[in-house]
Parts: sequence; structure tokens; C-alpha cells
Amino acid sequence: MRQWNIGILGTGGIAEKMALTLSRMPEVRLLAAAARDEERARAFAQRHGAPRAYGSYLALAEDPDIDLIYIATPNNCHREHALLCLEHGKHVLCEKPFTVNEAEAAEVFARAAEKKRLVTEALWTRYMPLSLQLGELLRDGAIGEPFLMQASMSALAPLPRLKDPALGGGALLDIGVYLLTIDALVFGTEVEHVSTSVIRSADGVDIQNCLSLIHPGQKLAVLSGTMLAVSDRRAYVYGSKGFLTVDNLNNPEQIEVFDEKRRSASIYRRPEQISGMEYEVRSCLSAIGHGQMECPEMPHAETLRVLRLMDSIRADWGIRYPCER
Repeated sequence: MRQWNIGILGTGGIAEKMALTLSRMPEVRLLAAAARDEERARAFAQRHGAPRAYGSYLALAEDPDIDLIYIATPNNCHREHALLCLEHGKHVLCEKPFTVNEAEAAEVFARAAEKKRLVTEALWTRYMPLSLQLGELLRDGAIGEPFLMQASMSALAPLPRLKDPALGGGALLDIGVYLLTIDALVFGTEVEHVSTSVIRSADGVDIQNCLSLIHPGQKLAVLSGTMLAVSDRRAYVYGSKGFLTVDNLNNPEQIEVFDEKRRSASIYRRPEQISGMEYEVRSCLSAIGHGQMECPEMPHAETLRVLRLMDSIRADWGIRYPCER
């Protein structure tokens, strides 16, 4: 079995989680890590057994032995770092949100096409087994025709980047992508109308929001995101012949189906996993092995669609990030 060499660009909390995941995947090796500070990169590399550490992102991108680079920097840096990696011939797995807006994502995808390299968004929910199970249940009519969904997410971690508009902060980009993902998994990608409510922080980012999306066929999704309160992280999907719940909708743990009399009919539980991040990595490796430039679970068109939708929502709110050109 081939062992793929992975580099991690950025050494924050999500990078730590990816490194721990890679350490338990026999098909990959964490070859190198990079930070703007070499000492921090070396400490990260030592913790996770990576033989190489770089004090610049350019040095990582120039390493000829790396097959795939995982980008784990703040939202406002994703475009710059993805382009850097592509320019040096690397395949790219970039954390969500892929970029802060659609125009930046389109630029990255165009460059990837020129370089003939895979690039994809690390929106892990898209790659999860239970996400695929959800689609199968709905297609098979487990609850009849789905008509209404309610879902909520919260982000209470004291991360400065979430509150900083210069870093592309706010609830919409950080957790709204999960809500819009579950919406698409349930109702599809065609949206007829969007209405929203928002509460802004003193710094100008959205700290609470509610999105209502109307889909063809009289279908409605009500999605709530907050940086102030604790959410149950659940999605409730109501259909003509029953309903279902999805627990922990960003990394689904369980789907429970209820019949017309509101009795539990079946339960589908998450298979044993390392962290859940392994699925996106394996999808990348499979796509690269087949000469593909996008992962089937996370097509470029879907990344662009969600960013376009979030661009429109932010425009309605009057929120624009300093990094946006």
C-alpha cells in the first residue's frame, strides 16, 4: 500500500486534531508542518512525530516530497495559502469556509484547473457516513416527503478569530456552513427565497442569526446559529409520514427515524471513527489516485453555491470583511 506524505499549513487547534487523525491512518504520513514561527512549527512537529518543520509556509509548499497540504489557517488566509500551495504543484485540502467569498474560491479553483491539481473544501460533514445515510433514508421515503427542517448550531469556544472581522469571523462563516450543508442534504441546492435575521457584535460580526430558506415544493428550512448560547446541535426533519432527528449535525452521531404516530422506528449510529476527519483525507487520496481535481462528496460547484449564498446574506446584513477586495 502506498503511503502518502501530508503537510499541515498552520499549527492551531484544528491542525492538532488533523495531526492526531493522520497518526492513526496507516496510508498516510505527516511529513511536515509549517507555522510563521519556526519554534512553534518545531514544537508541533515533535508532538506529532513529523520529521520536518518549517518557519514559513513557502518552505512547506516548496518541499518536493509532499503530496497533499492541509490548510488550517484563519478564514481570511485561505485564498492566499491555497494559491501558494497550488503554485508549487501541491494538492490542497483547505479548511472550511473554503474562502471568505465566492470570488476568492473561483480564483482558487481556476488556478487548480490550470495546475491540474486537486483542491477541495474540508467541510467534513460532506464526507461522513451518516450524511450519506441521511440521503439514502430520504430518497427511500423513510419519513415520506420531507417538508420542514429546523436545525441549530453554536460556537462558544473563546477563539479570537470568531470575533474578529479582519479574520473573517462571525457565526455565518464558522457554523452557518454546517447549517447550509444539512439544508442541501435534505432539500437539495435549489433555493427559491431566503429571509434572515441577525444580531451583530460591537466589532461588526454576526453573533446570532436565523436563516429561513424556501425550496421548491413548499419546503422550508429554519436554521439558527449563535455565538452566545448553547445549542443542541440537532436537525429535525419533518415529513408527510414521520420525522427524523440528526444528532450533532456537523459530525453526525445518530439518526433516529419516527413513524406517523411519533414512535421510534429505527436508529442509525455513527460507525467507529478516528475523529471524523479521516474521511475527507481518504476522499482526497482516492480522487488524486484517479486523476480527479475535486472530491465527489464536495464538488467545487457546491462550495461556490454556498459561498454565493453567504455573500448575498452578508450583503443584506451590511457585513463586509476588511480582507475582501
